[in-house]
Amino acid sequence: MERRLGLALGGGGARGLAHLGVLMELEQLGVPIAAIAGTSMGAAFGAARAIGANLPLLAQLLATVDLNAMLQVTDNTVREVQKIVGRGLVEYVRGAAWRGENANPPDLARLRELFSLLTARKTFADTLIPLAIVAADVETGQQVVLQQGTIADAVTASTAVPGVFSPVAYGGRYLIDGGIVNKVPVDVAIEMGADAVIAVDTGAPLTRRVETQIEALLQAQRSTSKHLTQMQIDQARRRLDDRLVVLRPDVGWIRMFAFEYAEEAIQAGRASVSAHLDRLDDLLGRGSPA
Repeated sequence: MERRLGLALGGGGARGLAHLGVLMELEQLGVPIAAIAGTSMGAAFGAARAIGANLPLLAQLLATVDLNAMLQVTDNTVREVQKIVGRGLVEYVRGAAWRGENANPPDLARLRELFSLLTARKTFADTLIPLAIVAADVETGQQVVLQQGTIADAVTASTAVPGVFSPVAYGGRYLIDGGIVNKVPVDVAIEMGADAVIAVDTGAPLTRRVETQIEALLQAQRSTSKHLTQMQIDQARRRLDDRLVVLRPDVGWIRMFAFEYAEEAIQAGRASVSAHLDRLDDLLGRGSPA
C-alpha cells in the first residue's frame, strides 16, 4: 500500500525557484502527491502544482521574464535596505499606507497580479491536490495556515517579506512572509494527513565573511532562521522517523532577489530529486518511480 505523500515547500526568494524544478521532476517520475504545504516561494509553486498548471511552460516563462523589474526589487542588499529605511521614514510622517479598510499598496498590487496569473485566479476549492499556505500574523507572531478563498491572496500574504513588501490585510489580520515562523512546513503537511513527506529547504546559508553592520544584522536573521528550521525539521522527523526526506538543492549561492538565475535554480531542484531516487523509493514504500 502506497503512503500518502505530502510536500513541504519552503521559502528562499529566488532560491525558491528550485521548488519548480523539484515539482517538475516528481511529476515526470509519476510520484503521487496527496497534500502540499507551502511557505513563501514554496507556496507559490506548490499552488501552481496543486491546480494542475503546466510546469514546464511555467519554467520557460520564468526564464524569460524580468521578475526584478516586475516586482520593483533589486538583488543589491544595500539598495534594498536603503529603500526600506526610506519607506519607514515616509510612513513615520504620513502613517502606514497598508493600514485601513481601503489600503491597497502598489507593491502588493504587483505581487498579487503576478500570483493571480501564476494560479489562474483560482480558489482553494479548485485545487486538484489539497493545498495549505503558511503566513504569519505581523502583530501576534502567530502562524496562520490559509486553506480557503482566493489562492493568489494567500500566496501574496505568504510571500510578503517584511520591509520589502507591505503586510497583507487578510481576514481582519495583517499577514507577512510565513518563513518568519515556519520556513519548511513539514508539520502542516502532516496535519493535512500525509504519513510521508518530502521537504524542500532553500533557505539562505550563513555568510562566511561578515564585514559590515548590515551584513551582521542579516547574518543574525539567517542564523535564527536556520536554527528554528532545523528544530522544526528535527521535531517532524521524530514524528515521521524514516518517512521524511529533506532535499536541499544547490542554490545557496543565489541571492534572495537574484531572479536572473531562474534556470539554474530550477535545474538545481531537478538535480536534488535525481540524487535521492533510492531514498524516494523507500519513502513511498514501492518500487522505482515510473
